[in-house]
Amino acid sequence: NVNTNLKLYENFGSMELEKGSPVHLLENKEVQSISVYVEDDSSAGKVLTIIQSMLLKVNHDVMGAGLTWETYVEDAVTKELLSLNDAQQQKLSPWFNSENQKETEKTSTRKVDLDTFLESLS
Repeated sequence: NVNTNLKLYENFGSMELEKGSPVHLLENKEVQSISVYVEDDSSAGKVLTIIQSMLLKVNHDVMGAGLTWETYVEDAVTKELLSLNDAQQQKLSPWFNSENQKETEKTSTRKVDLDTFLESLS
């Protein structure tokens, strides 16, 4: 369940996808990017999967599949950004080291209509 502790500002949003694990989203209009920050490393893989699913859903249902994007994740050691494919191949922690990652991917990609999803955020 999505917590209703949702905070939205002009270019910033904050929510809890899991109790006690805030997720922050920051838009940078100049470079047309959205950065996602997690406070709890143990939820990073799940958050990544959920955010990707949300983007795919909005792209398909609202944008007619017209959006394209690239996903990068931060290497916690070097602080460098790696492409999602490189991070997956390296099983980069904390994004791809979760034992629950496969279960998360299954539950996050189940079919949900956009209206139901958006209602769950309010």
